[in-house]
Amino acid sequence: MKRLALLSFFLCFLFTSCTKEEIKIDQDNLLIGIWIYSNFQDNTAIYTRDQEFTDNHCYKFNSDGTLNERKNSGWCGTPPISYSDYTGSWSVLNDTLIQIKVGYWGGTMTYNLDIESVSTDSLKVQYFPVDE
Repeated sequence: MKRLALLSFFLCFLFTSCTKEEIKIDQDNLLIGIWIYSNFQDNTAIYTRDQEFTDNHCYKFNSDGTLNERKNSGWCGTPPISYSDYTGSWSVLNDTLIQIKVGYWGGTMTYNLDIESVSTDSLKVQYFPVDE
């Protein structure tokens, strides 16, 4: 009986200590909104805030964890480039890292964006692929 109680305590402790606390998306997060690609500098993509998508790489981060991404509609990156809108989701992994799961012309992809800085008008991120 003592072993059963000890085993039950151990299993209970194991399962409760391994639960991942989900980081909630703050409605006032500066990331929420539309971001238009503007520049690339030192491995960092720079985006500026706008009111609508343009014919460029764009993100629209929604407060419910969904997103729209405008990007190449095919495998060829030679101009003129055709763009399409793809839906997906984003989640906060920690204070600076977000994970994106979104469609593209060949299926679905997952990648991380490491936020170097975000303000009311500028977003600077580094892109990191995720091995699936």
